[in-house]
Amino acid sequence: MNLSLYENASALRGLEQYQNVIANNIAASHVAGFKKVAVSFEAVEGGEIPRSTHGRLRHEMPGSFPIMKNQVDYNEGEMKETNNPNDLALRGEGFFALLNQEGDSVYSRDGQFYLDAQGTMVNSMGHQFSDDGGASIETIPGAGDITIDKEGQVFQGNQNIAKIGVFSFENPLLDLQNVGGGFVAKNPDLVPEVADPENFTVMQGYLESSNVSAIEEMIGLIEVSRAHEANQKMIQTFDQNLGKAIGTLGQTQ
Repeated sequence: MNLSLYENASALRGLEQYQNVIANNIAASHVAGFKKVAVSFEAVEGGEIPRSTHGRLRHEMPGSFPIMKNQVDYNEGEMKETNNPNDLALRGEGFFALLNQEGDSVYSRDGQFYLDAQGTMVNSMGHQFSDDGGASIETIPGAGDITIDKEGQVFQGNQNIAKIGVFSFENPLLDLQNVGGGFVAKNPDLVPEVADPENFTVMQGYLESSNVSAIEEMIGLIEVSRAHEANQKMIQTFDQNLGKAIGTLGQTQ
């Protein structure tokens, strides 16, 4: 068995996965509050069981194979002023809580909201914004414009009608998983904490941009392309050498 062919084929598979991650980052880079996925690689020696016990198989192979690892980058994006009172941004820690059609909580940094026919605060997907007690936020028809202070208190005129829920997780990398439109808790029984107002600021008239850097992603695409070409050439070279070896050793006197 030509182990080098398997190593390079494994590298090509990892590069394909890396390219898919980059493409998704670029496609969603215009979405407010979007958090990109960062990629890294680790080498797993032949004969090792990856991502579990890291035990050794009985018959080891003297080679190593690349394994792609990825995780969400929760770094804050740039705050952009929109002057639209229906736009909210979070500076600091925490997530807005949204209630989807099934009543489950989805967490997001996208604070763009609308008022539906019943006067409920919803996002573009129809998910309802949650207050700090887990209930939807209902406005009062005809009670005036909505203003929201830095702590998330919602006012209509001089009347305080709700407080936007801002929730935090001890370790988002371990506690959350990515879904369409935000994040959900990996453990359904996990209850996030209401974020301390000292650790965040709600900014009305602003949106948080995605933390995707177009330049970094383009550099990543170039690196993937060059690495792909190098591995293809290596496979072609090994294949040619193998053919020559078979041709030479297979000759009979």
